[in-house]
Amino acid sequence: MAKPQDAEFDVQAEFEKMKSQVAELLESLKDKGEAKAAKLSDKLASELEDYKDVARQKAQQIQDASSDGVEEVGKYVKANPLASLGIAFGVGFVLSRLLSGKNN
Repeated sequence: MAKPQDAEFDVQAEFEKMKSQVAELLESLKDKGEAKAAKLSDKLASELEDYKDVARQKAQQIQDASSDGVEEVGKYVKANPLASLGIAFGVGFVLSRLLSGKNN
């Protein structure tokens, strides 16, 4: 009967060994996952900074273009005051008709 006890003892020892190996594997996976998450976080932060820079550049370009447009409109109004007044009146009239909801 020594053999069944030996077999049981071996199974128990192997089970404990396997349990320890699984715990080590899980710890290793946890460490790798944390390292991967940190690396991904750094990459995302870097890309976010790049997008911020691009957005700032585009905003500056839009601001420059709008300033140029306002300047051109100002020049046109100074050169053609009556035409500008007529255009402003026409646009205001059309908008008031559209926004009032009257179709008369």
